[in-house]
Amino acid sequence: MRSSNRKALAWVAVLSLVMAACAQEAETTTTAAPATTVTTAAPTPDTTEATPDTTMPDMTIATDIGVTEEPCPGGNPDRGCIYLGVLTDESGPFQAAAPALYGGQQLFWATVNAGDGIGGAYDVALPEELKKDTAYQPDKFVADYNQIAGEVAAVAQSLGTSQSIAAMADYERDHTVAAPMSWWSGWSFEDNIIEFGTNYCFEAMNAIDWAAGAFPAQSRELTTIGILAIPNDYGADYSAGVKLAAEANGIEIAWEQAVIPASAGGDATQTEAVAKIVGDPTDLVILVVGPSETAAIVGGAAAQMGATVPLFIGAAPSWNSALLASPAAPAFQAGIFFQSSFVPGWDTDSVGHGKMRAAVDSIGQPPNDFWISGWVSQYGLKAALEGAYAAGDLTKAGIEAAAWSLETVDYEGMMPERSFAGDANDITPREAVIGAYSADASTGIATIQEFFVGPTASAYEFTAACGG
Repeated sequence: MRSSNRKALAWVAVLSLVMAACAQEAETTTTAAPATTVTTAAPTPDTTEATPDTTMPDMTIATDIGVTEEPCPGGNPDRGCIYLGVLTDESGPFQAAAPALYGGQQLFWATVNAGDGIGGAYDVALPEELKKDTAYQPDKFVADYNQIAGEVAAVAQSLGTSQSIAAMADYERDHTVAAPMSWWSGWSFEDNIIEFGTNYCFEAMNAIDWAAGAFPAQSRELTTIGILAIPNDYGADYSAGVKLAAEANGIEIAWEQAVIPASAGGDATQTEAVAKIVGDPTDLVILVVGPSETAAIVGGAAAQMGATVPLFIGAAPSWNSALLASPAAPAFQAGIFFQSSFVPGWDTDSVGHGKMRAAVDSIGQPPNDFWISGWVSQYGLKAALEGAYAAGDLTKAGIEAAAWSLETVDYEGMMPERSFAGDANDITPREAVIGAYSADASTGIATIQEFFVGPTASAYEFTAACGG
């Protein structure tokens, strides 16, 4: 993980040079890159009083925690700085995803800073010092948040459902708005969360509705489903959607089995999960796990069952293009794995995808779908900061109020626009995409079903979290 962090530092350094060179060539305002160190004194951890002390060219902006008049390290000298925290997983089941998630968020804000920033008056920084490895452990997550709570205006990455739930009371206490790296359906009912994309529950409903039509069309029977899931809110929420759609389609849930990630003390080869698939075959196996577990389970089952191996559908976080370099690669290349997701893949033609690809290309990094998740997760937070600035109130309470009233967040075509103001049943996104292996896809997964809403998700009355 230390190696990955050093890579992130290198990427940012390269990006800073690229942005600076572009600014000089165009003789425009100096651009700002994400900071890797913080030399500015941290703001006082006072969440109760706002200080109307930051005077910008055209208006006075109230600020408190995590917002400074001084520029971001290496940033535009004529702008102030908004500091965001990152609570990620660099040593748990999503450690392989962490560098690209953080890198995607850094690149997003570097691109924003290279333009007008926030209101032409502030850059945004996600410095290393305000990034914590929570190890995917709720208790450590809360402790890590409280270490940075007095220095951040908001949290750019709150990775993990159970982990973020554990911190909700503290987020509310501090008026901290957080962008979750998690798609739990309960986020629709939490005011301090700016979630992005379709939640696990609706994603799962769409996956089963899609399979109910697609499998028979390919002469594949679909009457039984097995579920392998991490026993936490992530696993419970996606599994709840699977069960609702299975019932609606007359499909039997034959069994459910918990999967403990190796990083949490589980078996790295997932022998019990593979034995369940082999010993109690079903037409479809649902994977609500991390990429490492996906490789062990799909590769292990394919090795033992050969042509009789079932088809698999994995939740969005279950795939990493690095799996195609693992011993399980032949199983994925055989076309037995599908991925449901809240966002289409790397090669998608949209304005946002294009900007993201250009930013990643500029630092010489290979395609990876976790860059997409990192990048697209920040549009809602950007809209909240812009709303707070427009209201003249960049205090934490001001950012919180702006987040609650967002009526339109534009994801530049990466996902449909959405609102955060209104009843959850009316405003929560319900669409999903389906992907499958393709040798021509940059990340190994190509979209085979564009955004759609299946009948189960369309008819569902959404009044509470599905699971967890």
